[in-house]
Amino acid sequence: MMKKRTAILLLSAIICSITSFIKPATGVIPRQKSVLKTIIIDPGHGGFDNGTHGLISKEKDIALAISLKLGKAIEDQFPEIRIVYTRTTDIIPGNMPTLKEGLRYRADLANRSHGDLFICIHGNSDGHTAGEYAVKRVIGHKTARKGKRRRRVPIYETYYVKNTRIGTGTYVWKADRSGFKGDAIKQREESGDDMGDSTNTAFDMSTPEARIRAQLYEKKFFANSALFATLVETEFIKAGRHSDGVMQRNEGIKVLQATGMPSVLIETGFLTNKEEEEYLNSEPGQDQIVENIVSALKRYKEMLEGGSPQGNANPDSTVTPGQTK
Repeated sequence: MMKKRTAILLLSAIICSITSFIKPATGVIPRQKSVLKTIIIDPGHGGFDNGTHGLISKEKDIALAISLKLGKAIEDQFPEIRIVYTRTTDIIPGNMPTLKEGLRYRADLANRSHGDLFICIHGNSDGHTAGEYAVKRVIGHKTARKGKRRRRVPIYETYYVKNTRIGTGTYVWKADRSGFKGDAIKQREESGDDMGDSTNTAFDMSTPEARIRAQLYEKKFFANSALFATLVETEFIKAGRHSDGVMQRNEGIKVLQATGMPSVLIETGFLTNKEEEEYLNSEPGQDQIVENIVSALKRYKEMLEGGSPQGNANPDSTVTPGQTK
């Protein structure tokens, strides 16, 4: 009897999961209870890991300043949402000695906290020295003697180029790394999180039913990640920022793959560009970035919970291959 009841519960959960992902023909999602109870905010880098350097600042400090303001703004506008930070000071809790351990800590904390959305804040670099960078060019040739032989060699001139790269970009986890996301979903369920399932049961992930359910969540989480990322970049564009759009990095981003929830990494601007670095360090600049993200979050929340049409935000149309940071 118990086995039969368990099987019925499992099948009911799968059917509910499938039907919950299907949008009605009207193009409107039925109103449902809040799906954003906990948001994880992850200020990139920290401690010994400075991230990229600008002329006047380090990425870890910019990320922390924006993240703390973002959390406060979300709490003010959505008091029902719980905010969990992966760090609130320069040091990652536990003073993780390696990058790998630090990333594992962030993802584990997010999964243990049963987050509904993971927002990672970063600053960007174009790979060149901040401000200006040196470039060599050939301006002529000369003849050089080596023993009895003569050869023609180039003459180089070094000149400096202003670093002009600017703009935002939001990454989502690499879709072909679904196995990693599935492992994260498994970890979250094993921690006792029902993830909105009416049965309030953490399933044995070795069963076919549970694996199917995890695959459904992977698809849902990717779609929601891309949707939120698109809304964020749309708000940046409205504010007059240049946007590189929504991207997937070729080698994937571990902290996004290891979190069992919709997750994004927001590049707020280029620290290697003098003017944009000054903007990222300024109170008005940080406030505008926070306002843009909160506006996107409001639209995201309404679209998931309030039955708003999704026709104006098609995430698939904006997901483009990303560049390696």
